[in-house]
Amino acid sequence: MTPALREALGQVDRAVALTCRWTVIGCLIGLFLLLSLGVLQRLLPLVKLSGYDELIELLFIWMTFIGSVALWREGALYRVDAIDRLLRPRARRVLALLVHLAMLALAAVLAWKGLDFMQNSGETTPFLQIDKVYWYAAIPVCGMLMSIYSVAGLWRAWCGELETPDSIVTLG
Repeated sequence: MTPALREALGQVDRAVALTCRWTVIGCLIGLFLLLSLGVLQRLLPLVKLSGYDELIELLFIWMTFIGSVALWREGALYRVDAIDRLLRPRARRVLALLVHLAMLALAAVLAWKGLDFMQNSGETTPFLQIDKVYWYAAIPVCGMLMSIYSVAGLWRAWCGELETPDSIVTLG
């Protein structure tokens, strides 16, 4: 891989990481505000908030799936550091290949079946009358991102670039 391509992919990776981080933060803030308004609504029945639970559901699903992508990207979702530290480099490489293959299979199923589920749902929210495709889109979108990171991890493991618990780069 050329240095220019590696740099471009690194910039895309950093952009995805920042987008994931701020999406999760934004969803969490939105959930906090909506849940707080729900509590206030119960205390002060003067204000009527209808349909806010539908928005809570939307924010929660996107926060969960985007948060999973962030952990997937960092290699922290399926990692047992104690096993990595016990294995020799060759065994660690074989284990990394198997883990990344399993992760790729799971991500591909999420993307494929999630897309099918999203396209065939045909649901709308009861109060806001919004198509639930925006809720269900989190599954295939995040499945595709997970697939891309799984292929990258598989490639790194194949080339012998083993990740150790101390070499994982995060933005935090």
